Amino acid sequence: MARIGMLNRVRVIDLSQAVAGPSGSQLLGDLGAEVIKIEPPEIGDIARGAAPKLEGESFYQLALNRNKKSMTLDLNTRTGKEAFHDLVKVSDVVFDNFRPGVLERLGADYETLSRINPRIVSCSITGYGATGPYGDYPSFDDMAEGLSGVYSLCGEPDGSPVRVPIPIADLAAGFFAATVIIAALFEREHTRVGSRVEVSMLDAIMYLMATNFQSYFISGKVPRREGSKHPVAPMVGIFQTRNDYLVLGPSWPRIARVIGKDWMIDDPRFATVERRFENKQELEDLIEDGLCEADTDAWLELMHLEDIAAGPVNTLDKATSDPQVLKNRTVVTLQHPICGEIRGIECPIRVRDAVEQNHLPPPTLGQHTEEILKELLGYSDGRIRALKQEEESAGKWEPRDRRRL
Repeated sequence: MARIGMLNRVRVIDLSQAVAGPSGSQLLGDLGAEVIKIEPPEIGDIARGAAPKLEGESFYQLALNRNKKSMTLDLNTRTGKEAFHDLVKVSDVVFDNFRPGVLERLGADYETLSRINPRIVSCSITGYGATGPYGDYPSFDDMAEGLSGVYSLCGEPDGSPVRVPIPIADLAAGFFAATVIIAALFEREHTRVGSRVEVSMLDAIMYLMATNFQSYFISGKVPRREGSKHPVAPMVGIFQTRNDYLVLGPSWPRIARVIGKDWMIDDPRFATVERRFENKQELEDLIEDGLCEADTDAWLELMHLEDIAAGPVNTLDKATSDPQVLKNRTVVTLQHPICGEIRGIECPIRVRDAVEQNHLPPPTLGQHTEEILKELLGYSDGRIRALKQEEESAGKWEPRDRRRL
C-alpha cells in the first residue's frame, strides 16, 4: 500500500472530472505528485452522482481519485477565480477535460495561466480534438469507441457490435495525458518555461488500435468481428471446456498432443501456417471438442506442465483472490474518512529502491479546501469567508455550466 515518490516536487491542479481526466491525475498522484482536485461547490465532480455508492461516495470517486486533495471553488466568481490563479502561481500543472472554449470562459486557458506562471504546463483532454468539425460536440468514452471503429471489432461474427465493458478511450486518454505531462515537465527543466499539451480520446484509442489499422492498410480488407477468437492467429482465444472456459495462446503443435489428437499434426489441412489460417474454423472446432472432455483446472495444470500459454477466464471475485494477484499485492486497502476500510487496485508501476509513501484515500467533496487556502495560499479567515459568501450568492452550478467533454 504505497505510492512512488518520483514526482514528489510536482503540484497538479486537477480541474477534470468523470473518468478520462481523473484516471490520468490519479496516476500522477500514484507517482508522488501533489494533486489538488478542484470541484464545483455542492455538486462536485459529475461522477460523484454515479451508483453504486458506499456511504454516499460513488464507485467512480473511490476508484479514480486516490492520492488527491479535494477543494471546492466556483471559477465563475471573482474570488474563486482569484484563488485559482493564486494556486497557479505555486503549481506546475493544470489538468482538465473540458470541451474547447470552456477554459477561456473560466480564465484557465494557457495564455492566461502562462502570464501568471510562465513555468506552468497546461494539459487538456478533449473528446475529438481542440478543432475540427466535431470539436464542440459532447463526448464520452462510448462515442470515441464507436467513432474509432473499436465497436465494429467486438462481438460474434454474425451478431451485433458489442460494447467494451471498460472505458478504454477514457483511460487511454488519461494515461497518455499523464505521459505527456511528465514529458513536458522534463522539457521544462531545459527550457525553463511551460507548455500547452493536448490529448483527444479519439486519437488515444486509435493509437491503441495501431495493429488493427495496419492490417487494414496492408490488406485493404476491413476487419470483421471475430467473437472470442483471435482474428489472425489460429487457436488463440477463448475456448470452452467441460465446465467453463480457458484462454489459449499460440501452442501448435503441442496443443494437439495435449488433447490427445496427435493425428492433427500430420493432417494436410493444418501442415503449414497458411493452411492452418485457411482452415482456422475447422482447427479451432477440433481443439474445442477435445477441451470439452475435461474441466478447466485439469487442462490448465497439464498445459502449464507442457509450457503452453493458457489461463482461466476469471470472474472479478476469482481474479482478486488469484495467487498471482495476491503475490503482486494488486488489491490495496485504504482507510477512508467516511467509508472506513475500502479496497482499490494498485498502480501497476514498480520502481526498485523508490521512495514510497502511504496512499491517500479518495477525498470527500471539499475535504481540503480550508487547509489549502490557509496553509498553501496563506488566506486569512476573513478572506475565506468572503470567498464562501460569494459562492453561496452565486447559486448552484447547472449541468450546462459544467460543459465537460
